[in-house]
Amino acid sequence: MFRLLACALALIPLCGAEVRAQWEFVSDSIALPAEMYAGDYAPGLSTVDVDGDGWDDLTFGSDLAGIDLYLKDSLGFHEVVVDLGLQPGECQTRGVVWADMDNDADQDLFINCQNGQDRVFRNLGGLQMQDITDSCGIMLNPPSRSYGLSLADVNRDGFLDLFVCDAPEYEPFQPNGFYLGDGAGHFTLTEWGLPQDRFRASHQSRFFDINGDDLLDLYVLNDREHQANELYLGTDTGFVDVGEEWGLDVYTDAMGMAWIDEEHDNRLEVYMTGIDEAFFMKDTGGFSFVDYAPEYGMPTELVTGWSIIGADFDNDGWEDLYVNSSHALVYPVPPSLEPQINVWMHNEQGTGWLDRSSELPAEAQFAEVFVMAPADWNQDGVVDLAALEVGSDALLLEGQPQSGHWLEVQPRGTESNRDGTGTRVIAYVTDESGEVIRRERQSSCGQGFLAQYTRWLHFGLGEADVIDSLELRWPLGQVEMLYDVAVDQRLLLIEGDNAPPCAALDTYAPSLCNCPADLNGDALVGSSDLLMALSSFGEAAAGIVGDVDEDGIVGVNDILDLLSLYGINCLD
Repeated sequence: MFRLLACALALIPLCGAEVRAQWEFVSDSIALPAEMYAGDYAPGLSTVDVDGDGWDDLTFGSDLAGIDLYLKDSLGFHEVVVDLGLQPGECQTRGVVWADMDNDADQDLFINCQNGQDRVFRNLGGLQMQDITDSCGIMLNPPSRSYGLSLADVNRDGFLDLFVCDAPEYEPFQPNGFYLGDGAGHFTLTEWGLPQDRFRASHQSRFFDINGDDLLDLYVLNDREHQANELYLGTDTGFVDVGEEWGLDVYTDAMGMAWIDEEHDNRLEVYMTGIDEAFFMKDTGGFSFVDYAPEYGMPTELVTGWSIIGADFDNDGWEDLYVNSSHALVYPVPPSLEPQINVWMHNEQGTGWLDRSSELPAEAQFAEVFVMAPADWNQDGVVDLAALEVGSDALLLEGQPQSGHWLEVQPRGTESNRDGTGTRVIAYVTDESGEVIRRERQSSCGQGFLAQYTRWLHFGLGEADVIDSLELRWPLGQVEMLYDVAVDQRLLLIEGDNAPPCAALDTYAPSLCNCPADLNGDALVGSSDLLMALSSFGEAAAGIVGDVDEDGIVGVNDILDLLSLYGINCLD
């Protein structure tokens, strides 16, 4: 078992290597007013590109106007006033999520309210927002204490559906709500296997595919020690509760979560923050999760954790963790309370974790932060971090380029929902030892503690100078492949514009495939491809699978062609 590596290791000098700080505090030069003075927790935060120009924008919740929006372009951030028709104090804003609910290429807006009715706004174009709260179908009475919300196309009809996290404290209570969207701005409350009588103090939810079956699952965090977190496995007809069976029914005052693949073993781990404790749940095999936080020494001190970011911050190819810490609901922190340090845990290439919190910029080490979200607002291939800090301006940390390579991709649906939410992108890279490393990212909407993350999916690649293949698994089932992808670039991936794997073609045509010997479309040429070709050996027909040389018959030359490529990661 690997334990947290000693902090003293960080003091060992790197011979001949230039050590560069990972983040630069830029809040002084980029001053963005984002008021957070009082109230439970904090207003929400989104780092999604709102105007569709490719640059990550910043949206902060505001108790005065609903949101404060700062659009980014090549020149910097620019404040844009968006009239939502809200009176000061009418909505104590929590979750702030942009999503294209009607697939019209304009970002619509969903807002959770701590002290009033949740709000839904349709973007009529140019950020002219129409309040459709009264007609959208979301339950409005009684006013709920809503915190987080998530969207995804759960029933695979091409339109986004909605899950709302409520924390009921006043009668009559209102549970969490799951709504199916129709693409026309209306949402219908639906069970879909979710209990409708479970009144939990839920903070955050996330739709993602935990078991790789291309169906969306749902994990819900609950903020009570007597209320277990919930995992619902997706099926074609609804969700099935497997939290207890899988060991993910964790009891704690849960706040935030981050799912990563710590060791490149194609198993997901989840780090969960809470009050004076943390959990690092690892899949020990067969979806049996066990808490490894005590074994790893996570966190290094007992801290009250809130938002948690999992990302490869230094592009070395391994996902790291950044935990925000703050005293619970104390504004400002009185001198009698010791400040709590924010925690940066560096993944030592799957062999353990190194606490590098002391390397954070001084302004960020003890910042009182509840909500944080990643972005790449300067498009340099390094993860930046935006946060709401107690005070008058946003906390902004710009990631500094290191030596590792990277790739950033954004899926955009055509048949699937336009935001590409739910798309799985899998990068296959051959390392220096010849081993194929698989890294997967999935587009989500509303996945952080009161936060929505950028839609640009970030891959740190270490020393790899090319990506052998990129597999795109779209929400409605289409699978596409890209081969020999250059590193250190950003790619907008349009559904239908990329090559399908050969096995996905209606008529087998190697000239249309980037990897003609990959008959089953798994990006590898192996025994299953050979068996497919042998099963058709001697057969003659147009478009028959296995006819690698396209001469109309599966023969010796096809088998030889396939064997010449046997064992490779497609066209590497």
